[in-house]
Amino acid sequence: MKFILTPISSIGLAFTLCLPFGQVQAQPVAGQPAVRSWSSDPRVQSRSYVFTNTGETLPYAVFVSTKVAKDKPAPLIVALRGAGGNPGVFMHEPALRLAEEGGYIIAAPMGYSAMGNFGNAATAMGGFGRRGGASTNAPAGAPQSPRTNQAPGNAGGGVDMAKTSEYSEQDVMNVLAMIRKEFNIDNHRIYLMGHSQGGAGALHIADKYSDIWAGVAGLAPGAPGFQLDANAKFKDVPVLIMVGEKDNLIGSVQRLDERMKSLNIAHEYVEVPGKDHGGIIMGGMTNVFQFFGQHAKP
Repeated sequence: MKFILTPISSIGLAFTLCLPFGQVQAQPVAGQPAVRSWSSDPRVQSRSYVFTNTGETLPYAVFVSTKVAKDKPAPLIVALRGAGGNPGVFMHEPALRLAEEGGYIIAAPMGYSAMGNFGNAATAMGGFGRRGGASTNAPAGAPQSPRTNQAPGNAGGGVDMAKTSEYSEQDVMNVLAMIRKEFNIDNHRIYLMGHSQGGAGALHIADKYSDIWAGVAGLAPGAPGFQLDANAKFKDVPVLIMVGEKDNLIGSVQRLDERMKSLNIAHEYVEVPGKDHGGIIMGGMTNVFQFFGQHAKP
């Protein structure tokens, strides 16, 4: 298994690299709020649900292979975006082609906000907000959002980082629960992948909910200050760590690899030639799907 211990500056890099993906306004569904279309591919479903903790509407994206059938359990991949990204980060080729060929469902939550750290406190970004930033415009008695006058999925504004971290993790687990309820999911083949901040979040969630996952893939995962020891629960989960050889943060990933080796934590580590911090997202998909295809829970 692996992790990447990256400096705070890496999050800014991830923020820049994740933003270019499509954010076109989709046509609203009758009776539901408008949801951004997170991919130019019409097979990607842009969805939303009400996050009961705050009453906010949170987006997520879903891709369903045409090979998925009600009478056959389907493998599921939960995909976590990098800092500043959105649910569409992984909803592009070649990920969609590989998911279609392998009969996968891909579900991509927002993680509560674009800077939500998926519960991994090591990647809390104090520079993107202030603590104690409950909404000043909420009606009396309404649930309080960690964000002040901030639309879901946007960085900035007043932020209670502890609550945002908690809600970010909960959003992932909410989306996972909804997908498992809606589809016939193969409980032996539920996988987790993430990029940068999402890569660190994937490792955190894999550790906390280790009984769920058949495999985890961290693509240039960013985890400043992440504490890794021999008692990590995810040591029993197959883990793949990938980084591009041109990633400025490659040194921290290499140090993580060495740390995991020193703790005898089994993992696979891959450096991809010619790829940088952003290029590893789609540049690593073939490796990720091959890795997932080799692992299933007993």
